[in-house]
Amino acid sequence: MSNPFFEPLPGSGVPQFDAIRFEHYQGVFDRGFSEHQAEIDAIISNPEPASFENTLEALERAGELLRRVGSVFFNLTSSNTSDELQALESEVVPGYAAHFSRIYTNTALYARVARVRDQEQSLDHEQLQLLNEICTAFERAGAALEEQARGRVADIDERLASLTTRFGQNLLKDTNAYEMVLEDDADLAGLPEFVRAAARSEAEARGKPGKYVFTISRSSVTPFLQYAARRDLREQIYRAYTDAGHSTVDNYPVIEEIIALRAERARLLGFETHA
Repeated sequence: MSNPFFEPLPGSGVPQFDAIRFEHYQGVFDRGFSEHQAEIDAIISNPEPASFENTLEALERAGELLRRVGSVFFNLTSSNTSDELQALESEVVPGYAAHFSRIYTNTALYARVARVRDQEQSLDHEQLQLLNEICTAFERAGAALEEQARGRVADIDERLASLTTRFGQNLLKDTNAYEMVLEDDADLAGLPEFVRAAARSEAEARGKPGKYVFTISRSSVTPFLQYAARRDLREQIYRAYTDAGHSTVDNYPVIEEIIALRAERARLLGFETHA
């Protein structure tokens, strides 16, 4: 099967969204993980002394296919998702987190990075910036910890990836489920024509022609709160907006586990708090 992710990008540099199909993603992710790991292994096994070019620059350039599919996939799951994309996201995200945890907790790779850090006096400003960012990524992943703690941080990161994905999907369910349907002029008092036009279009898209539909997506709720004269309707939509994530689904257990795991990870890394 032809797969646009395996073809060169068009001259514009923009992915071929019109040619990308759902069935393309899994194979590209699998190949992307494999190719990225091979590139990491080559950096680790390089017999030459660690340098900025053969370690940090090589690390920065590795994983091009994975970046390419990830930038498209996670863009769509956050802006134009579907049930099948969400299902695949729930499968991909833990493996994605585990993949990068293996890289950033690899002691041999971290040792090469540390050797480059010992040479920092020979690096220019931009190289130092990249060095600091990469060192921070390794340290926040637990690379400098003892083996048991390092493994626990990796487990936490993988679990957090699943939990935050579930939290976001639950939030989206509530966002999509809510609508405030209006039709009386008195209910629309204060709303300028551009806000009313958007609400009419939303109503037509939802099979409610002749009415006005407001949602808790930012493009709808924000102008309504800004312009609507009806205080009771502003309160109604505001409460729906602030309650999103635990109206049709219960996100509180997810939140509690996220908080607990973030606090544990912070302690393992030597910080007082997750912040």
